[in-house]
Amino acid sequence: MKNQASLKDIAKALNISISTVSRALRDTGEIHPDTRKQVLELAGKLNYKPNPLAMGLLKNRTQTIGVIIPEIENNYFSSILRGIDKVAGENDFRIITCYTGESQQTEVRAVNDLMFSRVDGIIACPANDLTDYQHFQELIDAKIPLVHLDRDCIDLQVTKIMTNNYTAAFIVTEYLIKTGCRRIALITNLEPLSVGRQRYEGYQEALARYGIDFNRELIVHSNLGISTSMEGAKHLLEFSPLPDAIICNNDTVAMATMKVLKDNGLQIPQDVSVVGFSDDPFSSFLEPSLTTVSQPSYLMGLKAMETILAMLHNEIPLNVENRIVMDSAFIIRNSIR
Repeated sequence: MKNQASLKDIAKALNISISTVSRALRDTGEIHPDTRKQVLELAGKLNYKPNPLAMGLLKNRTQTIGVIIPEIENNYFSSILRGIDKVAGENDFRIITCYTGESQQTEVRAVNDLMFSRVDGIIACPANDLTDYQHFQELIDAKIPLVHLDRDCIDLQVTKIMTNNYTAAFIVTEYLIKTGCRRIALITNLEPLSVGRQRYEGYQEALARYGIDFNRELIVHSNLGISTSMEGAKHLLEFSPLPDAIICNNDTVAMATMKVLKDNGLQIPQDVSVVGFSDDPFSSFLEPSLTTVSQPSYLMGLKAMETILAMLHNEIPLNVENRIVMDSAFIIRNSIR
């Protein structure tokens, strides 16, 4: 296979310096038009392809953005990633993705690894159990563009892109109340940074608004895996009377809950209504089809990458407190009355 032509080859053939070739190709305005024309013509004949890393180093950029998310299996996060990647590709950027498994230790290591790789900025969904923000504060202090997704580290001055979890949970709970439900259970994650905590607060507000006493035994704190979600649903079936509705923190939890209810001879929604969050692709194919909250995850990814690019191009201030809240949609299907 023929070796790819380099800047050195073009410079040697035209008897000019490598730096002159580089400036001509980048059209910096410093090179005589005739010289630039010669460089471009020869580069075309030699089928010269610029080295992205080398060009990035010349501009003190690597054209790379680091992305930190908890997991890829969850459709919500993979959809965010697709949005980020679309805008990145359209702007000749590439992304390096790290997964934390909701671990603060793994997240700190991911930030260090990405900085070692000289990324131009970082988009991160902080781990649920995060209690120390120092690794993110160091990025802010070093003036590295940073955007947070989905979760709110309140003490950090950074752009945060999230959905209206509190309002969405209020609307869901209110709707269930209006259908006659009074013992509404909640399977959620209550870690400090989790969206589950925001939904928990929206749920409580709706109960209070309609004069329904809050019952702590109807709250199941789960890590949202399938097995723990099934255990949580089984726990709710130990009470008498049974819950007449269960709100689940995502659609996978809702699917596991529906299986437990069916295995125990209960009908959905006649005996128990079930609601999920995220509107995963499988949700409409469940039997009965799952009522859920559709979150704009893909749009969140688009917005996050657009924001990072705007920071890099000095179009918006770097790392200032800015909350961008996107609306969700309540998708009513057959799993509620």
